Amino acid sequence: MTLEMGSKAFALASHASDSALSLGRQAFELSRESDFLRGEANAANALGWTWMHKGNLDSAVFYLLHAKNIFTQEKLEFDLARVAINLSEVYSKQSRFAEALASALEAERLSEQLGNIPLLTDTKRLLAILYREKGEYAKSVENFQAAIKGFEEQKDTRRSINTAISLSILLRKMDLPDSSLSVLNRCLRLLEQEENLYQMAMVREHLGETYFMKGQVRASLAEYEKAYALFVKLGNMADVAYEAMVVGKAYGSLGDFGKAEEFLLRSYHLSDSLGLRNYQFDASSELSQLYQQTQQWKKATDQLQLTLQLKDTLAQNMQIQKMSELTAQYENEKKEQEIALLRSNMELEAIKSRRQRQLQYFLLALIPVLVGFGYLIFNRAQLKQKLQEQTLRNQLSKDLHDDIGSTLSSISINSRIALMKMEEKDFVVKQLEKIQQNSKAILDNMSHIVWSINPANDSLDMMVFKMKDFASEMLEPLGINFQFDAESLDLKAKISPVVRKNLYLIFKESLNNASKYSKATEITAKITIQDGDLFLFVSDNGKGFSVEDEQHRGNGLKNMQGRAAQIKGTLTFESLIGQGTHIRLKVPSPHWGIG
Repeated sequence: MTLEMGSKAFALASHASDSALSLGRQAFELSRESDFLRGEANAANALGWTWMHKGNLDSAVFYLLHAKNIFTQEKLEFDLARVAINLSEVYSKQSRFAEALASALEAERLSEQLGNIPLLTDTKRLLAILYREKGEYAKSVENFQAAIKGFEEQKDTRRSINTAISLSILLRKMDLPDSSLSVLNRCLRLLEQEENLYQMAMVREHLGETYFMKGQVRASLAEYEKAYALFVKLGNMADVAYEAMVVGKAYGSLGDFGKAEEFLLRSYHLSDSLGLRNYQFDASSELSQLYQQTQQWKKATDQLQLTLQLKDTLAQNMQIQKMSELTAQYENEKKEQEIALLRSNMELEAIKSRRQRQLQYFLLALIPVLVGFGYLIFNRAQLKQKLQEQTLRNQLSKDLHDDIGSTLSSISINSRIALMKMEEKDFVVKQLEKIQQNSKAILDNMSHIVWSINPANDSLDMMVFKMKDFASEMLEPLGINFQFDAESLDLKAKISPVVRKNLYLIFKESLNNASKYSKATEITAKITIQDGDLFLFVSDNGKGFSVEDEQHRGNGLKNMQGRAAQIKGTLTFESLIGQGTHIRLKVPSPHWGIG
């Protein structure tokens, strides 16, 4: 069942991402609760694909890598190839082309081993695009041709033609117009058996581009006009704007300046209404040249001024895009440096391990002593475990009594009051709303308790995972930028259930307060371990408040202080009006880990 839910979420990702996200999360949680690893990985793959379509690429990589790790562990090569293709798509969108290519090559290797034609075809198309971006055109052509052949074997004419169009563009870029014509004419023959007007229009457009490149302008104009008519029939106005521009350009090359001006003006005004500044610039540039050729100097001067203004606008947009790409490149290089440092540390650990093995002969002589110490340590560990279990039982009992017991009492009181006031409809509705809110609170509390005592969640990485998931679900719909730093953590370290629950709830309350009251646009969180102590930092750039002013101290802050006290931690708040809020939680080393 969870496999079907994950697959359905994947299918919904491109056109109903919110529904896909909800369904994928359900499948993920259900699979984790039943220890169904393949279902968990399948759901993670769907969540990663959904986050990519929603534009959150970091979350996409996080979930896809989680899926990849499980598929690798379970040796599910088909699913591993599938997630490798998805990872390559996301890396490509992040301009991380080296990692994108590595993932695509891994998918190719697995697809060939499996002999799976659909997977291999998708991989060849992806490799063709990546090699084209890297400037390795020969390899790109080879993979485009392999992809076209694969789609034809699957009788997938639509994707075969789309891939062939991409190949024709690349061949023109390589100054091979005759090869481009051959590919496009083959597409025309295939489309004679299909009713796909949009693809027919696209093939006609690229035939026009190719003929124009060869200097055969009349043949080019004939193809452009056929494409223009088809786009008008389909109502694709952006394509109509482009096609009007190239039709006008062709008429201008043939000396029919009246027709040229008619189509270029049509393109200019349509592009302006659609906000297509690049098409508008092209049309304006062609009009300026046309007016100069026909010696209409006033129109030429005015049009040239408009062209320059559009050029400045496009240049600014390109500069912004370039800055974004450079920022992404810097972040990627920083991550690569961190990976290199990690490898260096691993090598140092290996050297240390070899030295330790040299001491083994000496330690053999101390075996009887070590056995004795081991017996004592074992007994102590058992005692410590029993104490931890008793502490957990006591804490669960307190939680059930304090939180859930008091909430159930409230529900009981609200129910009795509602029964007593049945004739007052508005009053009864208010009581029912309170019952609904209290019921939801009980469900949330039970969920936190079950999560905290599940041994599968003992590691820091599971806590970090839950925190990130909560933050994404809460803050992204509000447009609040969130950054989470846990890179310096040993994510395999164990954390006790009581600390895990209270740490998560303090984090959750911090985000709730920041999102509801602070009017923040940015929130940052960091978990780190310093000298054995566990620290949580949460900061926002909101409006802040006066910590000393008692009227601002609501139940939320008091609850957070109480939860910190339960885990022997210290919680401090720093906030000034207009300067945001900073929360710091310290949990001493003896109290947070599992021995």
